[in-house]
Amino acid sequence: MKQLGSVLALGIALGLAGCERAPETPSADTQAAVPASAPATPAATEAAASAPAADTGAQGPARLDGYGPLTLGSTLDEVRAAWKEPLQGEVPDDYCHALRPQGAQADDVILMIEGKRLVRYDVRNDRTVAPGGGKVGMSLGQLQTLYPDRGDLTPHKYDERGHNLRVRPAAEGGALINFEINGDGNVTAWRVGQTPQVDYVEGCS
Repeated sequence: MKQLGSVLALGIALGLAGCERAPETPSADTQAAVPASAPATPAATEAAASAPAADTGAQGPARLDGYGPLTLGSTLDEVRAAWKEPLQGEVPDDYCHALRPQGAQADDVILMIEGKRLVRYDVRNDRTVAPGGGKVGMSLGQLQTLYPDRGDLTPHKYDERGHNLRVRPAAEGGALINFEINGDGNVTAWRVGQTPQVDYVEGCS
């Protein structure tokens, strides 16, 4: 009887000890059953890697509202102060006059000043990208792909085989882009400005 009592006492002690045991750490199988964010599949990862980066619009100095540090509508004094470097050209009156950067930037841009304000700028090189992606050297077909909804094709004044693609502003009162296209169907120059100045075919001549 004494031996039987000892066995019963030992069983009770083990039972009580089992009730106080800390929860076990879930096994790998148990963790897999817990809802979690599913890892990307190889196909999804590949698709994300091949997707084009979002267009931030940062294509260079040319903008619909200005060029580099300059803003369309700025006064002549504001233009000179913002550009910081000397500009070639004189503006003795309120009529149309052209200013150019000096030195290595001389062929980058031509600034049109009328009424002592910046009203337009012209680009004739293939390094600078126009707002929306157009540039010198592109074909008419490429331009029409970039500007499918707002581009109006008009005859060129001096080249009977040439054209102008005049890109209307997205919002009322905004600036326009005019691409000059030669008889071979390629862009030779473009300009940004508001009417009527953007339509001056001879510039300030």
